Amino acid sequence: MLIALPFLITFSIAGISAAPWVPTKPKQRKKLVNLLDLKDGMTIYDLGCGSGTMLFEIAKRNSKVNLIGYEISLLPYLMAMTRKVFGGKKYKNVSIKFANLFKQDLSKADIVFVFLLDKCYPKLIKKFKEDLSDNVTVIVEAWPLPEINPTEVIKEPDLLSIYFYKSENFR
Repeated sequence: MLIALPFLITFSIAGISAAPWVPTKPKQRKKLVNLLDLKDGMTIYDLGCGSGTMLFEIAKRNSKVNLIGYEISLLPYLMAMTRKVFGGKKYKNVSIKFANLFKQDLSKADIVFVFLLDKCYPKLIKKFKEDLSDNVTVIVEAWPLPEINPTEVIKEPDLLSIYFYKSENFR
């Protein structure tokens, strides 16, 4: 029971603060990555990265972008770290941090991924207003951000909706 306690506590914290762990499906990941205009040296954040599936998918396409994921739930974090370690050089540009996404500096972001519950959006929008510089692309899966107009919306059968925003929309 003592071994399971940290997993249960961190899983609960994640579910209450932003979202429970629900991995992005492979078809959705591939669609998202195909939509990205990846350029060497970009910095991409995945907020609530879970087991890192989005980050690893991007790393397969471009090894010269900086990929940073934040996860507060212990089990998916450990899964991501295991995949990174066993991936060796293939995932050298992926960094997974066991941290609260709301307390991280996003000022170096070029792209930010979000697949969280909409209950955390007010706090997230405040964070974007404070941290994001100009020309940052924010990509949100499933639920649109309230009162902010996306620059693009992609809806396809068998996929969650994808909403694109520019950081200027948060000013």
